[in-house]
Amino acid sequence: MQSFEKYQRLFLRNISNRLADWHLKTSVQEKDIYKLLHTIKGTGASIELHRLSSEAESALDQLNPESERWWSGEEWAELFQPILLHVEFDEEADTVIPEREEPSDPIADQPTILILEDDMEFLQHFRETMESYGYNILMATTEERALKLFYDERPNLIVIDYYLEGKNGLEVVREIEAQANSNLTPIMVISADRSSQLMRKVYETTALDFFPKPLDYELLNIVIKNRLLHVNSLKKQITTDKLTKAYNRSYLYELLDNKKQSFKRTKEPFCLAILDLDNFKQVNDTYGHIVGDKVLRKLADVLQEQTRPEDVVVRYGGEEFILVMPQIGQKAAKRRIEDVLQHFKRVAHTTEGQTFHLSFTAGVAEMEEGIKKMEDLIVQADTALYKGKHNGKGIVVNFKQGLELTPAPSLSKHVHISVVDDDETIRQMLEERLSKLNFYQSATKVSTYGEGEHFLEEPQSEAYKHVVLLDGMLPGKDGLDVLAEFREFDQDSIVIMLTARQKGEDIIRALDLGADDYMTKPFSMDELIARINRIVERHKGGKEYEANTGRR
Repeated sequence: MQSFEKYQRLFLRNISNRLADWHLKTSVQEKDIYKLLHTIKGTGASIELHRLSSEAESALDQLNPESERWWSGEEWAELFQPILLHVEFDEEADTVIPEREEPSDPIADQPTILILEDDMEFLQHFRETMESYGYNILMATTEERALKLFYDERPNLIVIDYYLEGKNGLEVVREIEAQANSNLTPIMVISADRSSQLMRKVYETTALDFFPKPLDYELLNIVIKNRLLHVNSLKKQITTDKLTKAYNRSYLYELLDNKKQSFKRTKEPFCLAILDLDNFKQVNDTYGHIVGDKVLRKLADVLQEQTRPEDVVVRYGGEEFILVMPQIGQKAAKRRIEDVLQHFKRVAHTTEGQTFHLSFTAGVAEMEEGIKKMEDLIVQADTALYKGKHNGKGIVVNFKQGLELTPAPSLSKHVHISVVDDDETIRQMLEERLSKLNFYQSATKVSTYGEGEHFLEEPQSEAYKHVVLLDGMLPGKDGLDVLAEFREFDQDSIVIMLTARQKGEDIIRALDLGADDYMTKPFSMDELIARINRIVERHKGGKEYEANTGRR
């Protein structure tokens, strides 16, 4: 049997201090009296002060929680007299425990619960009990603290008390419900008020559960496990690439955000690698997209089988995969990926009696103190990958500061980038940044279009390489319709879809219609530029170069 003596002494000391403060005032508002009695009822029952809790519950029947009526000292003292008869306040009791300034470091793989509750005794009891069930507990006694922990620590589940100093818990629920729903974070509301009216109010919000005080911790533990299993199942469906069964980009950004927070606390190393299939476009052109899909599935299988259980495989887009590798330095990560590469090179891909072998190129970057945004880590890995493609493919390259690419000399080569997007701000931003790029020692030409029809009316680009950044949602012709019509007369240009579409089938359709790659909005400009650099480097030359060199 758990001893509650420490919590009882602390609780009674705080009640004594609160009543002593009231004695110094000429009057107290009824809603403040209600809150204190509500706390006594809920916390008292939770720490086995049952008679005290029962007397508080009886006194609550005489009060209105919204009333601003002022009670004189004699009036509220008479109301509290039955409660004080059951209490002998210990002058040597512990003092109030202050709220911790920082949460303790979470234990890996344990769910994290954030609780907002302004009763410190209840908080301490909740924390110790739930930690015994294997949860990490983040405690907040104010709304401001709770919101900071919610956005910074991204807990798996949130518990909010209904009665808080200055506002009720449902107001806090409404403030965070949009983000909580987006993150699939369940919210529970607790209260010593068991009324059906309050329960209806709770379930009219997005909170999933209501638990009355005193809490049945065994039942609470079972319900929390149930909720988290359901959330994990939903996340698996939402964050899994349908073709390869690897994770998708949605999961990647959530994972990297968690890794960033963990790195800030522990400084534990981790690496990120980008892998890109070599000559994959040639596979699709020669054997068809069905065979290409089989190759992608096989690479995903090899990555899952040949990496560690803690490594995470993500399909990043097209023929690109990202590998997130915790607790490993850059050199060791490179060696492991080289082992995977050698294994994949030995895989025989067979179709209609023909057998072929493939390789991939990879770039590896390690998380460091100076990296502020996870997009920068991706860009570093992308830069190393680009170096690998430039140096002959089928290799693994570690990123290091100062890594540069030496462009090969060329004859009259230049790159033309067409931006097709109905958002004027996006067009201006892209035009300004992309026009500063240099390929093949030549300036880049940038054209912008607000509608797909205007883009389609333009003469076909005669540039050595033409890159089209095509928004998926356009006025008039939809981006996918523009892509389909464009590919009827231009098979050489590089098309990158810029899309807010999250449906996997839309992205698959874009790739089937001839898109070379896609990026989801909002996107990182640095990441987009790195992507353009790499895709331009690996893409075959176009008309202008052929015309100037006589090659066909």
